[in-house]
Amino acid sequence: MKFRPNTRTSIALLVLLAVVVAGVYFLFDPSASGYFPRCRFLALTGYKCPGCGAQRMLHSLLHLDFAAAFRYNAYLLTLFPVFVVLLLLDGWQKWMSRKWTDRTTYILVGLFLFTTLLWWVLRNVFDC
Repeated sequence: MKFRPNTRTSIALLVLLAVVVAGVYFLFDPSASGYFPRCRFLALTGYKCPGCGAQRMLHSLLHLDFAAAFRYNAYLLTLFPVFVVLLLLDGWQKWMSRKWTDRTTYILVGLFLFTTLLWWVLRNVFDC
């Protein structure tokens, strides 16, 4: 008999994984610990990638230090509420048995790619 996880099992495992990861980032400071991975792009090129500072941002966010979290990675910090709203809207659309249109999906993906590239360039030009 094969094990086929259902949706509830998958969600429970994802929540458990998120709690464990949050616990690790709460207990250990990525800037002071040598256990966390370093950015390969930064090491190879000397330029920051769009995700640079995300681990330190998460640590600061879990300690409710919003100013430090914003300094480490303002882009990802501002994307958290956007992703929460999009997930809620997606769930609402499914609950109401309506679907996102392809146009809406393409616009959101294009907007995300554009803003990510813009952040990537601006953070290296202005040293954000």
